[in-house]
Amino acid sequence: MNLFSFTDAGSTIGSTIMRSGVNRLLIGCCLLFAAGCNLGVQQHNVSGSQAYQSGQYAQAINQFQQALQANPRDSNAYYNLAASYYSMGKQSKNSQWLQQAEQLYRQSISLNDQHVDAHRGLSALLIETGREKFAFDLLNDWKARYPNSAQPTIELARVYQEYGDNRRATDLLADALRLDGGNVRALKAMGHVREVQGQTNLALDNYLRVLQIDPQQGEVAQRVATLQSQLGQSSAGTVPARYGSANPYIPR
Repeated sequence: MNLFSFTDAGSTIGSTIMRSGVNRLLIGCCLLFAAGCNLGVQQHNVSGSQAYQSGQYAQAINQFQQALQANPRDSNAYYNLAASYYSMGKQSKNSQWLQQAEQLYRQSISLNDQHVDAHRGLSALLIETGREKFAFDLLNDWKARYPNSAQPTIELARVYQEYGDNRRATDLLADALRLDGGNVRALKAMGHVREVQGQTNLALDNYLRVLQIDPQQGEVAQRVATLQSQLGQSSAGTVPARYGSANPYIPR
């Protein structure tokens, strides 16, 4: 299990995030609606998200377009539209829909330059369409604009990890944790990368740190139990006695 897939990036207080299941590169492709939007925008985004999860993309797009009619500057609605076109374009190999998705991702970013999911979705699309260099440039430029934010660094690490460069991913995640030592997503990602590298004890330390911050991480607790079993350690006093699936994502 790749715990990079269970990202917390883009999750905000009062936001609902729904995950798509397009393919391995679409880590973090999800649908958003902002609680701070007016009621009409929120309702359309919620309805669109539900339609999207049911595979009713045309209906989802219609709802997201209505959200934009209610608020033409809603970056989440642009993101939701982009994710919908991306999913349709991927499934049908329709280049026009992929181009539409790219334009919508960029519009979302132009309205909110710190939109984590839009950067993630656009980088995945660029990679999917054979423009890996542009994906790395996108994330590196974003990182340069926000040197004190852990999120661009985490996204860049994700792409390096996807390409099998775990050493570079580890270095970037270490940088992210220096910026935000309690970032659950960075800790989970670091645990995963260290686990892949065979650094079981270090991976276990990262996962245990995640559970100290957020005991409601069921997937992480499962990894802790597995690694402790492999190491012959007792779980008593280390893994919280109660944990559930409070993750706001629907896993792929």
